Amino acid sequence: MNRLGRILKEARGGQSRVQFARHLGLSYTFVRAMEHGSRYPSDKVLLDIAERLGIESGKMILAAYCDRSPDLAEALRVRGAALPVGAEVPAPTATANRTARSPE
Repeated sequence: MNRLGRILKEARGGQSRVQFARHLGLSYTFVRAMEHGSRYPSDKVLLDIAERLGIESGKMILAAYCDRSPDLAEALRVRGAALPVGAEVPAPTATANRTARSPE
């Protein structure tokens, strides 16, 4: 499960997704998609969710950005940043490590 999904699922606790979505003022399908990592909310929505749940907003934003960019998550991990628990970070892609070459 992705980082943001884990945070949301933990915050949801024993509530159904429908109840949780109502509490957040979001649709059930959007909450489900966020938990599964198939959709990511805007920063504004992340801040609103964090406020409604009483969760540190930086934790929510960092989790979402690391889910969106495995390369960012890996770079932060290498530098010793404490990342929210979630899916294992895959190795950066080969294309991310290439440098731009001038035309021959």
